[in-house]
Amino acid sequence: MSGIKCLACDFGGSSVKYALVDADANMEQSGKIPAPLKSKEEFVETIYTLYKKYENEIDGIALSIPGYINSQTGELYGSGVYRELYGCNIIDLVQEKCPVNVAVENDGKCGALSEAWRGSLADCRDGVVLILGSAVGGGVIKNRTVHWGKNFTAGEFSYMITDPGKYKDMMLAYMSVGVLGMTYKLCKYKNLDIDSQDSSEMLHNIDMKLCGCFPSKTEQVKHIKADGEMIFNWVEQEDPDAVSVYKEFIDNLAVLIHNIQVCYSPERIVIGGGISRQERVFKDLRTKLNQLYQDAECGQMLHAEIVRSRYMEECNLLGAAYHYIEEYGVFGELPLKKKIC
Repeated sequence: MSGIKCLACDFGGSSVKYALVDADANMEQSGKIPAPLKSKEEFVETIYTLYKKYENEIDGIALSIPGYINSQTGELYGSGVYRELYGCNIIDLVQEKCPVNVAVENDGKCGALSEAWRGSLADCRDGVVLILGSAVGGGVIKNRTVHWGKNFTAGEFSYMITDPGKYKDMMLAYMSVGVLGMTYKLCKYKNLDIDSQDSSEMLHNIDMKLCGCFPSKTEQVKHIKADGEMIFNWVEQEDPDAVSVYKEFIDNLAVLIHNIQVCYSPERIVIGGGISRQERVFKDLRTKLNQLYQDAECGQMLHAEIVRSRYMEECNLLGAAYHYIEEYGVFGELPLKKKIC
């Protein structure tokens, strides 16, 4: 890895991934730290700490953040878990402490950019990327460019309804197709301590909304962390609660993908994020989709190719770096065009 790099940071619901990225999509010095969800001051301090560590090695800072973002101006309008940043101009906020170029883009669109740049959509004109992590993010590639839509909300698959018969937020994809929703359900089924979980503050907010939707447990609360790794371990061990939650996850993911195919008719759908490391997800998903399409008149026409992300949970980092390249035109000594080519 040589030449000037940018510091890429991917802000998720439970952690922040970071790395130094160069213009050839090489990464080094990667790491992960807790997500700064409490205040905008904590958010800026997190970036500043990383900036000071690498300031002599980088050209600028590239950020991937959930929410409705005007990536040209840097304004964050809403949605996502970083509620303390709503209404803020992220670029101005960061540059007050870090005097370098800063670029920011929605996390799902960063995932789409990375796959179109050097990943699993590099040979496609039209494709969709789903990032399955704490919730679900995504991005749409149309004619080799990212589709933003009105108010920059295209690809916000978290707010698609996947199970209209469910109660309140559980019908939405951000709860039905992601680790956060699976963790919450298992907390209720197994009487697990919410404070022991990643994103405990979000889970408490969800618990307040869904008060009374799950039966109360009388046994002692268990201090077990039900993160993605633990959930899939339970599934492999055929734990009945985990298997039930996982089956709902696959069913809802299949509905989400079906609806995406109807709306966009992509050549390929790429699945990234931490869940994409689970091989059984792809096997079980294809089985469920085939069941959905058996009796559908348009079933064969809807069959987009479904593949794993080349970069999996690192795709947002690389997409943030590519967006930085788009915004500032030159990365180190390598000039690049504004369009993926």
